[in-house]
Amino acid sequence: MDMFDQMDEMFARLFSQMSRDMSTGGPKMYGYHIVIDNSNGEGDVTEFQPALPRSAGEPVAEVHHIGDETMVIAELPGITEESVRLDMKGTTLVIDAGDADNHYHTTAEVTGVDPATMKRSLKNGVLEVTFSNLPENVKEADTPGE
Repeated sequence: MDMFDQMDEMFARLFSQMSRDMSTGGPKMYGYHIVIDNSNGEGDVTEFQPALPRSAGEPVAEVHHIGDETMVIAELPGITEESVRLDMKGTTLVIDAGDADNHYHTTAEVTGVDPATMKRSLKNGVLEVTFSNLPENVKEADTPGE
């Protein structure tokens, strides 16, 4: 299946679920959370779920699996590098950031990663946290030289 067929299928599922949620009076959603795993070069959708409303202080943390790395991305407008606090609690990355004027809190599940390899960068209000995957979570197709 080519990329456009996959996108058509993904949008068909999205619209079907949106219609079902609206007609049943389900909880109000502000969007859908889609995770695309491109580690095998196919761009497989690995997670597709409604995103529940969050307060202004809770940005959505996106999790991406790219090759032998896992990346978490969160928008934190108006935040400086010094005000970002990251903590691992088991397999959950906890992001706290801000000062008296702006404060953000969110979490992301990052299973199969090495917490000691955590690297972060903050540019233009976008936080990127990168982890190396543990060896058992790296697909054989991603090993160098193959």
